Amino acid sequence: MTTVIAPAELLDDESCAPEPIELTDAIGVDPDDEAADPGEAPAKILLEGIDPAELIFTRNVRKAELTPDFVGSIKEHGLLQPIIATPYEGGVAIILGNRRAKGSIEANRTVDVIVRNDLSAEEARIIAQLVENMHREDMRESEIADAYAQLSIELGLDADQIAARVAQDPKKVRASIALSAMPKTARSAVDEGALTLDDAELIAEFEGDPKAYKRLLDTIERGGKLSWAIKNERAKAVKAVQRRETTQALKAAGVRMVGEPYGFGWGGSKEVGLEDLADADGVVLTPENHKSCGGHAAFFNENVQGDIKARWLCRDPHQYGHTVLLRSYSFRSQAEEEAKAAAEQANRERKEALAIAQEVRHEYIQQLCRSKKVPKGMTRKVLAMLYSLGADQHDPEVLAFLQAPGDDDRTARFGRFIGRTAEARLPLVMLAIVAVRAEREVRNAVSGWGKAAVAVAWFEFLMAYGYELNEPEIDLLAVLRARIAEAAAKAAAEAAAEAAAEEDEDEELEGEEGGDGPELAAVAEEDEDEELEGEEGGDGPELAAVAEEDEDEELEDPLDRYLAVVTENESEDADSDGTDDQVEEADDWEARYPEINEPIAA
Repeated sequence: MTTVIAPAELLDDESCAPEPIELTDAIGVDPDDEAADPGEAPAKILLEGIDPAELIFTRNVRKAELTPDFVGSIKEHGLLQPIIATPYEGGVAIILGNRRAKGSIEANRTVDVIVRNDLSAEEARIIAQLVENMHREDMRESEIADAYAQLSIELGLDADQIAARVAQDPKKVRASIALSAMPKTARSAVDEGALTLDDAELIAEFEGDPKAYKRLLDTIERGGKLSWAIKNERAKAVKAVQRRETTQALKAAGVRMVGEPYGFGWGGSKEVGLEDLADADGVVLTPENHKSCGGHAAFFNENVQGDIKARWLCRDPHQYGHTVLLRSYSFRSQAEEEAKAAAEQANRERKEALAIAQEVRHEYIQQLCRSKKVPKGMTRKVLAMLYSLGADQHDPEVLAFLQAPGDDDRTARFGRFIGRTAEARLPLVMLAIVAVRAEREVRNAVSGWGKAAVAVAWFEFLMAYGYELNEPEIDLLAVLRARIAEAAAKAAAEAAAEAAAEEDEDEELEGEEGGDGPELAAVAEEDEDEELEGEEGGDGPELAAVAEEDEDEELEDPLDRYLAVVTENESEDADSDGTDDQVEEADDWEARYPEINEPIAA
């Protein structure tokens, strides 16, 4: 049955449960309008009892999902709300009611159809579907976005036009259109409530920057904080504009732009900032006084906070004769690297040669410590070194120099050794103790921080008792002596500078006292001398001489005084028996100590 209705009133469909929708308001159709010409087809026609399978299903803005409850309701009660359709290619195409029509097919029930001749345009069809579906709870934001995008892309409507037709906020429509162009990840995030339409609109701000756009989408996919990511991208965009404008200005001025050199700022790059360079006159370089240099360039430091600015540098300070003020500057040219490698190799070879020389020297020290008698004058020198260097008698090298075998306690071995050693040869034991400390200073001197004077004195001591220096030791001795001379010259220069400063200070004081200051000072000094003589009495000079003699005795080295007393006692003992005068003169230790020739058991 076909009925012409004007207008058709939509019935409540309990199975679909939507509110009645005023389609005529949504698409701007006056319900009281009638066909202008009686020969024209009426605006609305009601078709009753139509097989829904005969209808043409159109693309719907909302996915038609059927549930068993929905199909069961239609099977029991029928479809209470008619399908809205329009003439299409010799048939009738559904505008509103795709889901209900499919449910009716499943339930094997007929439907009533209102054919709308006034909704035949594609625009009207989409808008009508939106008006019907967008307020449903199960209508996804991405589905609404697709419908808006269809109106925008296919029909050329802008966001304001679409908003007016569907009674929505233009801002929300723009955000929905932006969402429609986003990947599935972002669309799903909006549908699930993890991302808002406002967020989608903010992301759309970066569509012109594919890299930034992708970074923001990646942030959504991994569940990152989008608000921070957007602010970060905006800051990058600002810096990009600053970089572009600054680059254009610098290139227009003829400045070469380079990338940030690796290691720049901490001295690892060949390039150095102008603030850390000076010219031949010691003037710190600036962009103005350096612009004529062939190495003049600039770069952008991306690692600084705030506005991006150009950093000025010289690409090769050494080539252009600049002085590097940066203390941490460690860059070396290829020639410098080769020279450094050669110096390091030479130093390694030198240390290896000195290590071999040390083995030879230690063998000689062992022989010296095992001498049958103590060489003349050695005891005094050994005691002097022992006094200045100290002793380290527990060092295992002492036993190595004495060639005292065994693997038991070192202290026990040392006690056993000296217990079996002739008393006259005990100074050689002290030599082994001193040798340990002296050799340690030699090793330190080789490394560059030991006491050079001690090492030189030790070499001179060994040479005095027959040791012949090998070539590495000769070179080392020359270096150590040069080091000592340099230190002495530096100390003398400092002392001279101090003396000159004191002299200048004295002259300033004399100038303050007046022109006759020196004469008055001389008179005062003469008066002071007379007063002292008066206090001392007539025999003042004799007392002064005695005092001077006493002072000399006090200044005498305690070790020398002790040795003098020992020597005097030995002389008295020799005179008492009348047999040692000749021995003393010959300094024959074997005659004085016969036991020196006895076999020594370690």
